[in-house]
Amino acid sequence: MRVTLVTETYFPQVNGVSRTLGELVKHLLERGDEVQLIRPNYGAEAERTADREGDGTDGLRVLRVKSIPMPFYMELFLPLPPFGPARRAIDEFRPDVVHIATEATLGLAALRHVRRRGLPVVSSFHTNFDQYSRHYRVGWSKGIVCRYLRWFHNRTRETYVPSPTTIGELTTMGFERLVLWPRGVDGTLFRPDRPGRAAVRDALGFAPDDTVISYVGRIAPEKNVGYLAEALAQVAARAPGVKVILVGDGPSRPELERRLGPIARFVGYRTGEDLADHYAAGDLFAFSSLTETFGNVVLEAMASGMPVVALRAGGVGDTVREGVNGLLVEAGDPPSRFAEALLSLVIDPGRRVAMAHAARAFALTQTWDAIMGGLRDRYEAAIRPEAGVVALAAGR
Repeated sequence: MRVTLVTETYFPQVNGVSRTLGELVKHLLERGDEVQLIRPNYGAEAERTADREGDGTDGLRVLRVKSIPMPFYMELFLPLPPFGPARRAIDEFRPDVVHIATEATLGLAALRHVRRRGLPVVSSFHTNFDQYSRHYRVGWSKGIVCRYLRWFHNRTRETYVPSPTTIGELTTMGFERLVLWPRGVDGTLFRPDRPGRAAVRDALGFAPDDTVISYVGRIAPEKNVGYLAEALAQVAARAPGVKVILVGDGPSRPELERRLGPIARFVGYRTGEDLADHYAAGDLFAFSSLTETFGNVVLEAMASGMPVVALRAGGVGDTVREGVNGLLVEAGDPPSRFAEALLSLVIDPGRRVAMAHAARAFALTQTWDAIMGGLRDRYEAAIRPEAGVVALAAGR
């Protein structure tokens, strides 16, 4: 099979979408498929990192499109027109199916082109950009963004969505032909017995009997980190042996550093083995985002042997099982309620350890191979001529 993947985020960017798409490309190449990857150019230094990580593997063709960082979200790059090279590359590659993973300028140009060519095209929904609008003081744009996303995805043969909750939300908004495509985790990489666990804790100044609460992700308003900081500060005030490690970066980092002070360690973005060691250094995972379609970091934390305390919102509520592998706090509850949930596991190590074992056991059932194999089957179904007739009739 020849697959074209169009995305505005990919390695060396560090986020759940880029990791998911990296696993998809890896799976397709291992199955013997040919993959064309069209993505932004992230600059010379970042691209050297990408080359070291195997960009250009046999069977993989990569086209990097000129891009600029978005001013309100510097980690996100906006590809710049003209997109003639991308259109010509698609025509030359002659894909059996085109998968558009993001909906900005590059995704839109690709959608228009492949529909004109009559190529089978599918899409995936990863990010609630309509919900992000209020975090960046452009709440007035939410309706416009929602209408655009619906228009975009309803013009593809299928849209792959990471959680049942997100499918339900999108269905009520008028999205059509939605297919569940959950996320997996590498349980051999993310595990509690990582060889670097003790070294990370020592380097960060944690004592052996400290209870370490972890957060991994972008440190930004859309992740509701102000709420998290308030809850963590309350926990630290009531449990002096608690420490906090935050893996990631973003515009809210200076404010969180000020609010959390000496109890917290900010270590920036981490990848690969180093990231896995930092996960393993924690005892309990805290996640307060309200905008996740899935929340890859939650599954990685579980595989690393941590129970999760999270808000019951988006796809996270489909992964965390209340009282089994973590605790869920209602989205409208104050930070004090979130702090109480964290404290209940800080002061009861026996319960925390039991949940950690359940979290790890659940994560091990979510393998990337099975999940990506299921998606590949969907590709084959979308290629059939009758699939195109149905999609074109519904998405005209």
